[in-house]
Amino acid sequence: MSEMRRILVVDDERVMTDYLGDMLRDRFDVAVAATTVEAKARLGAEPFDLALTDFQLERADGGLEVLKACRERGVPVLVMTAYATLDAAVASLRLGAVDFLPKPFGARELDAALRRLEAGQPARARVVPASAPDNRLVLGSSEAMRRVHALAASVARTKATVLLTGESGTGKELVAAAIHALSHRAGGSFIKVNCAAITDTLLESTLFGHEKGAFTGAIKRTAGKFELANGGTLLLDEISEMKLELQSKLLRVLQEREFELVGGTRTIPVDVRIIATSNRNLREEVRAGRFREDLYFRLNVVPVHLPPLRERREDIPDLIEHFLAQSAAENGLTPPVLDIAVLRELQRQAWPGNVRQLQNAVERAVVLAQGEPLRCEHFLFEEDLGAPAKSAATFDQDLTLKEMEKRMIMASLARFRENRTQAARHLGISVRTLRNKLNLYREQTRAASRAATA
Repeated sequence: MSEMRRILVVDDERVMTDYLGDMLRDRFDVAVAATTVEAKARLGAEPFDLALTDFQLERADGGLEVLKACRERGVPVLVMTAYATLDAAVASLRLGAVDFLPKPFGARELDAALRRLEAGQPARARVVPASAPDNRLVLGSSEAMRRVHALAASVARTKATVLLTGESGTGKELVAAAIHALSHRAGGSFIKVNCAAITDTLLESTLFGHEKGAFTGAIKRTAGKFELANGGTLLLDEISEMKLELQSKLLRVLQEREFELVGGTRTIPVDVRIIATSNRNLREEVRAGRFREDLYFRLNVVPVHLPPLRERREDIPDLIEHFLAQSAAENGLTPPVLDIAVLRELQRQAWPGNVRQLQNAVERAVVLAQGEPLRCEHFLFEEDLGAPAKSAATFDQDLTLKEMEKRMIMASLARFRENRTQAARHLGISVRTLRNKLNLYREQTRAASRAATA
């Protein structure tokens, strides 16, 4: 059995190092440092394969010293920060950071950044002007998406709160970015918070910030996302996952336009445009007592519903063309040829996971095809597309336990339209366990592809 690779996590917030350690320990031997001095000491005394460091440690640019120490020892670094400014990105990248990850982030963003880090891909700052959203993904060419675009463009010029609804994977976050880019706040920050990916305790501190000593591990005052988004836009992604107690605190901020830091007493005024998303029916959540009715009405000022991909199949060719080029470039391959008969078959599929599932299927097809013309078998895995022929409930005595487990996991994802939180809850496992399983399946697929072409 190969030895686990070692990773050094550097952050002076105990709650953050605990959060990262929980996500990483299944894949790495994790070591933690809380200060620049401690990090440099560990780097000098122990070997590490990777490092994650906060940009701001004891001072505004304290993380740069950690970067320098890592560069001297040839350790690739991922920089994390709540202050995703261009200057910070440039300073980090000049010192050899492989990537730059704005806080807060969830498991998906961290996993993608770590894969780039492990692959040694060249750094690319993700402090991208919000005025340039990917319109191909946001709009498509269908009548349904043109209506979404018209409504988004119209509401963007106002101060109104927007509620984006639709199934998982329909592109709600991209539409939110487009609304910000088209608004008078485009010059301000566009801050995203995934309410489903952050624990309840950490979510409150993430939104409102905290004072030094507010809880164990809070060793300095930390600004929350409301404060950082002042003058800009705050996206509350999957707001239906927020607990009732925190919903009441959020409602006060929306009504009064002011808040206090966790553990603080000083009231801070804030001017933030709120965009919220949900893949659940919030009216039903209100009736079930899981979501506050007054908060629902406060958020539902301008509702924008994104249709599922099965209701706008005419957008599929443009989406596939985009994902083919993107996946080929990321994997160092030539974009493969797609026959019209294969394209028509893809347009007939239900795609319960919507655009996100289509993107994953295209990436898998590109990896499996290895530059050869694409065939249906490169795309059409029954577990992913939710085909009834071999559902998870079907018992096959020839299947191994691991194969049955994989089938159940993929069928559950299809059932819940690629929503990992709901799928994990249904399966009785943690989101972290589900994520690790999916990473394993992805690596097995790529290994099989490499073996087939060797």
